[in-house]
Amino acid sequence: MLFLFAMYPIHFFESIPSTNTLAKKLAENGALHGTAVIATSQTEGRGRLGKSWHSVAGKGLYCSIIVRPKLTPQDFPKITLAAGLGVAQAVDRIAGGFSQLKWPNDIFLNGKKCGGILTESSAMNEPDGRRFAVIGIGLNLSSSLEDFPEELYGKATSIFLETGIFSDASQVFLAIRNEILQLLDVFCNDGFQPVLTAWKRRDFLLGKETECVGFDGKILVGVSLGPDDEGQLHVKDLKGEIHTVLSGDIRLAGKVIKKPVDASL
Repeated sequence: MLFLFAMYPIHFFESIPSTNTLAKKLAENGALHGTAVIATSQTEGRGRLGKSWHSVAGKGLYCSIIVRPKLTPQDFPKITLAAGLGVAQAVDRIAGGFSQLKWPNDIFLNGKKCGGILTESSAMNEPDGRRFAVIGIGLNLSSSLEDFPEELYGKATSIFLETGIFSDASQVFLAIRNEILQLLDVFCNDGFQPVLTAWKRRDFLLGKETECVGFDGKILVGVSLGPDDEGQLHVKDLKGEIHTVLSGDIRLAGKVIKKPVDASL
């Protein structure tokens, strides 16, 4: 079903395999900047690194937004950070409180994950008018503890569990899309720095002991220093060496680190 809101088309479905998959097809066929796909549930929802996204029917926001920002190919990877900031700002406005961002694509409330972003792009050798990105967003709105797999207890949450507020998915979507499109305008007109500065104020990992997979395939343990001007994460290990994390799964390291590490560059 197709709706029009403020000239931005919305394709709505009760159930769909993946909003990102359909949005990419629409974008390849010329869908306009701001076009979105929303589903009440997904049967094949996915996240980064090939992970599946747990889409509880009727209790979350599952959507994908097509964007065609006037950015260089080198700047397209930064869209994920801008999108995360947009989601966080919208969540704060709707539910109150202060949400945080875990590099590169997770939304956190009270130390637990309540949402994630999967950004997929067209080929970067496409001409300016043809390049696009699809911003896939999964946000837990009214999920209860029983809705999550047991292995996610204490790790995943919803806006309702943390605030007691039942959020209307359509209103949350409109707020998120508005924030994201505005931030992309800022990015295109004023550069990435204003977006990055606001993102860093919400950095969930900054100064915390983390572990991730390094370029050599080994587990890298160190303190997160936050993203640089290019959006790439830096981690300082126990020896004081600084490593760049381009992408990958990064998580809190628990009690792996036995001595403090200076979190400054």
